[in-house]
Formats: sequence, structure tokens, C-alpha cells
Amino acid sequence: MNLRKLTSITLVTAMTAGLALTGCGGSDGKDSGSGSGSGDKDAVTIKWISQGTGEDGWEGLTKPILEAYEEETGVHIEAEFYSFNDLFEVIETKSAAGDSDFDVMSVDVTFISKYGSSGYLEPLDQYFSDEEKAKWDEASYQAGVWEDTMYAAPENTSTQELYYNKKLLDEAGITLPENDADNRLTYEQVAELAKEGLEKLDPDGSNGYIGFDFQQVSRVYQMNMLANSMGGKNISDDGYSLDGVVNTKPWIDAMTWYQKLVDDGIASKGYNAEQLSDQFAAGKVLFLIGGTWTPTSMTCDDEIGYTYAPCFEGHEDEVATSTGSWYFGINSKSANKDAAAEFIRYFTLGKGSDMWLEINGDVPSRVDKQDEIANNPDAPEDMKIAAYEAANTAVPRAVTPVFGEYSTALDQAWEDVRNGADVEETLNNAVEQFDAAVAAYK
Repeated sequence: MNLRKLTSITLVTAMTAGLALTGCGGSDGKDSGSGSGSGDKDAVTIKWISQGTGEDGWEGLTKPILEAYEEETGVHIEAEFYSFNDLFEVIETKSAAGDSDFDVMSVDVTFISKYGSSGYLEPLDQYFSDEEKAKWDEASYQAGVWEDTMYAAPENTSTQELYYNKKLLDEAGITLPENDADNRLTYEQVAELAKEGLEKLDPDGSNGYIGFDFQQVSRVYQMNMLANSMGGKNISDDGYSLDGVVNTKPWIDAMTWYQKLVDDGIASKGYNAEQLSDQFAAGKVLFLIGGTWTPTSMTCDDEIGYTYAPCFEGHEDEVATSTGSWYFGINSKSANKDAAAEFIRYFTLGKGSDMWLEINGDVPSRVDKQDEIANNPDAPEDMKIAAYEAANTAVPRAVTPVFGEYSTALDQAWEDVRNGADVEETLNNAVEQFDAAVAAYK
């Protein structure tokens, strides 16, 4: 979670009451709050289950937002926070049992289609107009849709940038061009610069430097952007097949390029995602593809440089960046669906969204906030880059009810290729593994 505040950004004051509490009943004209059965909006209590316990987690960060919402609307939000892993178990247990004792759930983007197809989530199309849906960037909106039905609304999003250690590059005599989205570095150029840096700083490998690597190594969240940047898709249109998708030229070329990066000693072997973040924080990595939370791990921000994510030579118009984060959904068994939808609108499009973005410093899913960052001369440069990537290059993770099976197969494929396995054979094995795992769902 990115806890960096956009301290230099002046947020739009109050956002107008019309946006903060617009369309309380949604496009079907329902009266929000009527789900309580009393008709008295002040009597409504909405129960929200989420992740992030403690004062430093969402429990503490969202407190002023919930207090503001109750003061403005009279609706009380009873929030219940769990650890990251426990939240999924709670949602699954309660929803499978048909419990109606909660109204709103925080949903990790990878679970939206699963919860939607399982009947856990209430469709949101009746509560959000087309005009409201267009207020989120396309990738964020589409990640909340399954089979042409909107099931969840984005809280914020994430994106990737190319981070680098300025001190190490200075010592190696490497100077990077100015940041330019229309003339970004290629992956091939970054690999060459990393190789040059290693030859100067660590010719015999005794210093343990890593030239160029990926923060979320061997995880589809980030690694798939390589195949996406060559025009590759993540999964079939129906969300249940990899055949003819990952065993294709874009994926083969992307994995072959990555494997060579490892074989040439530029990227690492052996480190997992957490360890690579630590290595970058320790000043041992020259270049790193990372999320916008990356600078928070550094003891000194002055050591960090950042620029737009690379593209591949010959695929300059197919730049892709990984994206996705947390969403809000309505429990399909809730008795307060209209009031729940109003709360979600407040937290994703209204004043609550403004407050959350200011408090938490995450990349916004809202187009207007992305534009605000892009056009604010005082906004941090890395957030300007993030806003641009979210609006222009973001590609959602595979939208499928069986994301767990998907990530199991392809995480392993990325790791196997990293360790020298034959690329085409590995991808064909991933197809077979996934097909076998999801056969029961078709």
C-alpha cells in the first residue's frame, strides 16, 4: 500500500456537493437508505468489511472519511477490518453462507469476476450511470466488469515506473535522457545501460549488484507487462483458456528476452519479490521496474530516479503497464443496497475519494484526478508519470473467475523460464496445467 501523501497537490476543494452525494438512488431512481425498511435515512447503518487493521492501516486512515460521511449524510458506517489474508476467508465464508450481516466489501481486483460469477456481488449497473462510469479510466473500469456487468467500483489503482539508483548511475558515468512519454527508453536500451553499469561497478560480481530487474519478479501482476508490451493478451475472452493466448509469439518473444536478461547476469536469480525490494532499498540494484510505493522503501529519496516504463523496439505503440488495486462491491444479500451504493459512490467518485487520495497518496482511477496531477506544475514528477501511465498504458490483470489457478500456472512459468527452462515448452505446460485446473468450471 502506498502511504506517500501528495503533499504538494492542492486537491479540488469540497468537489461540489453534487459530486459528493450525487444521484443517491442511481439511475433507476431508487431512494438510497430505503433498504433499512424504515424510510428514515438517519437510522441507516452500513457495515463495511475491509482489510488493513491498525492505526497505520486502512482502519486508521479511513477514520476521518467515515466520520465526514456520517456528518454529511447521517448514515453510520460500521467498519470491520481484517488482515489481508483473513479478509478473503471472511468474505468467502459469509458470502457462501448467504449472510446478510454486511453490506459493502472491499474486493481485491483479482477476485471481482469470481465473486460476481458466484453471486456474492450485486451488479452495480443500476446504481452507476454511463456518465459516472466514464469518470474512471478505462482499465480501472473494465477490471470491475465481468460478462458485461459491472460488479465493483475502483477505489484507486496502481502502475509501474522505471526506477533507478542515481548514485550508482553517476558512479558508472551513465546519464539518462529527460523523461518523455513519447520517447521512452526501450527495454533493450535499459538492458544495455545496466550491462554497462555492471561492467564498471562490479566487473567480477563481488559487490553483488543487480543490473535490471522486476520488483514483482515471477508474479503475473508485473511480469505480464512484458508480453502485453509486445501485443500479447493475458487470457482468452471468455476468461477460461490460455491456449492460443500465451503459447503465441508475443509471449514467447517476451519470455525469451527476459530469460536472456537473466542468463547474461543482468537480472537476478534466487531472489523473490520481497528480497528484490530489499536489494533495491539497500542500493544494490541499478534499474528496477516497480510500483509507485517503491520510494517509501528507500532511506533517502534523493538516491531515487524514475522515468516512464520502457517499451520494446518495434512495439513503441504497444506500451503496457501493470495496474489494478482495491475495489468496492455490494453484498448481494444486503438489505441496504441503495445506501451501500451511495457510500461507494462517495468513496470512489466524491469527497471521500478526494480525502482517500490525499491521505493515502495512491494513483487515482478517476480521470479528473489524473488530469489534475498531470496539469499541476507542483505535482511530484513520479506521480505525473504514474497518472499518465494509468490513463494511457494500463492493462488490467487477467479478468477471470479462476485467477488463483491462472496465477499459479503462470507465476511458475515465469520462474521456470527465469531458471533456464525451455520457453515454448514451459508455456505449453502452463496451458495444459491451467486447462486441467479449470475444466470443472467450464
